[in-house]
Amino acid sequence: MSHTEVLIVGAGPTGLTLACDLTRRGIGCRIVERSPIPQIGSRGFTLKPRSLEILDDLGAARRIVAAAQVQSRTRFHLGRPLLFDLRVPPAPPSEQRPYPNSLAIPEYSTEAILRERLTELGGSVEFGCRLVDFRSDDDSTDGGEVVATLERDGVTETVHAAYLVGADGGRSTVRRRLGLAFSGSTDDETRALIADVNVEGLDHHDAVHFWMADGGHVLVLRPIPHAQTWQIVASLAPDADGNWPEASLEYLRQAVTERTGRDDIRLTDPAWLSTWRYNLRMVDTYRVGRVFLAGDAAHVHSPFGGFGMNTGIQDAYNLGWKLGLVLRGAAADSLLDTYETERLPVARAVLAESDRRFSAATPPRFVRPLLRFILRSFFARQQRGDRNDHPTYRAGTLSQDLADRRSPLRAGDVAPDGPVRLGTDAALTRLFDLFRGPHFTVLTFGPHRAETVQRAVNGLGDHLHAYAVVAPGQRVPAGTTALEDPHGLIRHGYGARENTLVVVRPDGYIGLLAHAPADHTLHAYLDRIRQPVTLRC
Repeated sequence: MSHTEVLIVGAGPTGLTLACDLTRRGIGCRIVERSPIPQIGSRGFTLKPRSLEILDDLGAARRIVAAAQVQSRTRFHLGRPLLFDLRVPPAPPSEQRPYPNSLAIPEYSTEAILRERLTELGGSVEFGCRLVDFRSDDDSTDGGEVVATLERDGVTETVHAAYLVGADGGRSTVRRRLGLAFSGSTDDETRALIADVNVEGLDHHDAVHFWMADGGHVLVLRPIPHAQTWQIVASLAPDADGNWPEASLEYLRQAVTERTGRDDIRLTDPAWLSTWRYNLRMVDTYRVGRVFLAGDAAHVHSPFGGFGMNTGIQDAYNLGWKLGLVLRGAAADSLLDTYETERLPVARAVLAESDRRFSAATPPRFVRPLLRFILRSFFARQQRGDRNDHPTYRAGTLSQDLADRRSPLRAGDVAPDGPVRLGTDAALTRLFDLFRGPHFTVLTFGPHRAETVQRAVNGLGDHLHAYAVVAPGQRVPAGTTALEDPHGLIRHGYGARENTLVVVRPDGYIGLLAHAPADHTLHAYLDRIRQPVTLRC
C-alpha cells in the first residue's frame, strides 16, 4: 500500500503536462502508463501558440522550438496537377506574444521533452503499470480519498490518493469506471490510415502536400521536422464486399500511386501504422467527486485544426494550479469545480470547429471546380487565425472585470508578455519570467496604490507576488517592488491607466482587471479564489 496526493493515469502530453506542473509545485504525484514503452507514432502534430506559452512556463519551450519547425507552406494537388501552392509567412515574435506561430512537431517528440523535464523536476513515468480499478470515498473523516488498484507484471498494488486524474485517452479506463456517457457520434464510413514512413522522390521537403483524388479520397504527406520520415494520412474505403483494408505499407503505396498519379514516390521502413475512425464525442462533466478527466479521455474530435494535443495540454494546465492550491490548504475544494466550468465550454467549441474544418477540407465532388478558391481562402484564414488561438475564460466565475468595456483586453484573457526591468539598474527581463511558477502576480500601474497593494498581499507568502509598474524615473514607496516599463509597452498592452490593478492567475490568465479599484477590491477577489462561486454549465 502506498500514498500520493495525485494519481495521474496516462502519460501522453496531457498527463505529462499535469505531472510537470504538480511536481514543480511540490505536490506529490504518480503518473502511470499501461504501455511498457513510450509510444512511437507521430499522432498529434501541432503545438499552438497558447500551448507554447504553457510549455515556456514549465521550462520546456526552448527544447520544443529546437525540435520543431514552422510549416507555413502547403501544396494542394488535384491528382497529378498542382492546384496551388499556399504560403503564409511566419509571423515575427512580438513583445506581447513571443510564440506567434503554430509549430509542427510529432507527438512522440513532445512527450519525450516533457518526460525529460519531469525527470529534471524529480518525477518519472511508471511504464507498464495499468489502472485496474478504483473507488472514491468522499465522506471519510479525514476528508476523503481515492483508493486505486494498479497492476504491473502481474503484481497488484493499492494506492491511496487525494485525487485521481484520468488522462488515459479516448478509450479511457477512468471514464468507463465512472460510468460517464461519451456523447456524440462515430462515423464508421469515415476512416483513414495514418503512418510514419520514409519517403523518396518527393520534392519540396519544406511543405505539406495535400491531394484531392477521385472518389472523394484524400492523401496528406507531412514532413516530420529534422527527420527523413513523413507522416502520411490516407482516407480508406471498403472494397466491393464491404471489407476494410488492413493497415499496411502495401495499401499506402497503392494509395500514393493512385491518388498522386505518380509512380516515382517510394515509401519504405514504416515506423508506425494506425487506423483512425471519425469520432466526435465528449463527456458532460469533467469531475466526479475526487476524480477528474482531461484530454482525450474527456473529448475526441477530428484531427483537422490540430486541436487534440493542445486542448489536453491546456486542460492539464488549468487543473494543475487549482489542485496545487487546494492540496496546500490555500483554497477550498470548490475551486476545483471551476476546472469544468472553464474547460468544458472550450471543448464544445473545439469539437464544433474541428468538425467544420474537417468538412471544409473534404468537400463534395460537385464543388471541385471551385476547389482552388475554397481551399486557398479556408486554409489561409485557418493558419492566420491559429496565431490568435487563445481560449478565454471571460464568462468564468474566476474572472472579475471592472475595466472599461471598450478595452480589447479583458479579465479571462491570456495576460500579455512584455519587457520590464526589475529595478532601475537591472537588465531587461520579461513578464512571462515573473509569471513563471505557482504564484499569482499582482500588477498595479503607477506608484500611488503600490503601498496599499503591498500591504494587502503581505502574509500571503509565495502564493502571491506584487509589483508596481512604473515609467522610467518614477519612484515607489519603500517596501514595494518596482517594475520599470522602459518603452510603455506594458501599460499599452494591458490598456492600463494610472492606478489600474491586474491580477494574473498562476496559469497566465487575467483574473482581475480594474481601472479604479477600491481598497477592498484585491481582498474581495482573493476571497473569490478561496471560496469560488461556481455555476454549472
